Amino acid sequence: MSALAKLAARGRAVNWIALFEAARFVYKHGKQRWENLTPAERSRLGELIRKSKGRRSNLTERERNQMWEIVKKATWS
Repeated sequence: MSALAKLAARGRAVNWIALFEAARFVYKHGKQRWENLTPAERSRLGELIRKSKGRRSNLTERERNQMWEIVKKATWS
C-alpha cells in the first residue's frame, strides 16, 4: 500500500462529525472567554504566553500570578 493510500485510509477512519463538533465547542466557548477580557488584557496574555513558550518556568512569579489573574477573569466573568 502506498503512503498516499495509507493516509487516505486514516482520513476515512476519523469521526469527522465528532471532530467538527469538538472544534465548534472549543471555538464558541473560547471566543466567549476571550471577549470577557479587555484589549489590554488580551495583549498582555498573548505576551505572557509567547514569553513562556509553554513552560511556567520561563515566567517570573509575578508574571505567573498576572497570567493566572487574567485567565481567572476570562473564565469567571
